[in-house]
Amino acid sequence: MSEKPAGGFGRLLVERSGGIGGMLLVWEVDIDASSRRDDLGPRIADLPWSDDGQRDDAPQSTGADRFAYLIESRFGRVRFGESQMPPEWKQLVDEVRDVAEPQRRQPG
Repeated sequence: MSEKPAGGFGRLLVERSGGIGGMLLVWEVDIDASSRRDDLGPRIADLPWSDDGQRDDAPQSTGADRFAYLIESRFGRVRFGESQMPPEWKQLVDEVRDVAEPQRRQPG
């Protein structure tokens, strides 16, 4: 497990777009201020940020009723279609959704 990096773990942002209504939901967590810092922080740092997901400029292959996820932290940025998300990333998204309230934002 990774040690806390210099400067802390920072913030984690999970953005979900798509679905039937095309709604954009964003969950944001200040990992260092979270009661789950000791669990979430090292796991986030250990994820393969540069190896998984689509590049930011890659086209999204989600249908009209599917979700696409953008996950950002100080360690990197990845995108996944809901059905292509690896289990370790899905677990992270589920945990962030448990600890943070979603904010609705306008797409674009």
